[in-house]
Amino acid sequence: MTSMLDALTCLAIACLLVVLGAWGRTHADSLVVDAIQGEEREQRIAVLRRGAITCHVVAAVLGLAAFFLIATR
Repeated sequence: MTSMLDALTCLAIACLLVVLGAWGRTHADSLVVDAIQGEEREQRIAVLRRGAITCHVVAAVLGLAAFFLIATR
């Protein structure tokens, strides 16, 4: 029973991270303050998009962990 709860927890967190990553990737332009211009603005937008990709990667790892927990049950 514990491994099933662990798997469901991993899946729930993975789903939240996928949504957070998708939201962050699409709204990166609007999340950076308009007062920042030029190359620094582009760099901050790139950092936000990298963070969104990281959310997707961690979500994939958690999804694989959940699959492993279910498969070994």
